[in-house]
Amino acid sequence: MQAISALLTVTEQINHVLSQLEPHEYRRQLPEFEGNTLGMHFRHILEFFQCLEKGLAESGTVDYASRERNLLYEDNPGIAAAAFLAFSEALPEFVISGRVDVRAEFGGLERPSYPSTVGRELLFVYDHAIHHLAIIKIGLLCHFPHIRTDKDLGVSPSTIKARKSQKS
Repeated sequence: MQAISALLTVTEQINHVLSQLEPHEYRRQLPEFEGNTLGMHFRHILEFFQCLEKGLAESGTVDYASRERNLLYEDNPGIAAAAFLAFSEALPEFVISGRVDVRAEFGGLERPSYPSTVGRELLFVYDHAIHHLAIIKIGLLCHFPHIRTDKDLGVSPSTIKARKSQKS
């Protein structure tokens, strides 16, 4: 599976979950998340996607630290779903081999930039999403067992392959 199709699969998984969540569930503070919510994790994933898209469209520099932190995305699953859909619709236009700079944030005053490619950054936002979806899945299993998810939600492709080979 290529980067764009992998991200399309992830956005489909995300929107499947979002379509089942009630706003009060989406906003509920969970003890496993130290009081954070499912919505906060979904917003975080989304805004990394949006930073990549914005950087490619506007300046050729991606700055993941310049997220909007739009509270609507963490308060309303419908608004978040629409934004994930918009990102998935933009994905086919991304040129995998394209060059991009990534602005780093290490906590100091200086913010260096590093060269990268669109393909590498798609891999980054994909892996980042998988990581947060694994956390989201814990919250769903603990508090919202009625929400149905893909069995591989939040599981990396390498783990899926390893599991399959162990069963053979």
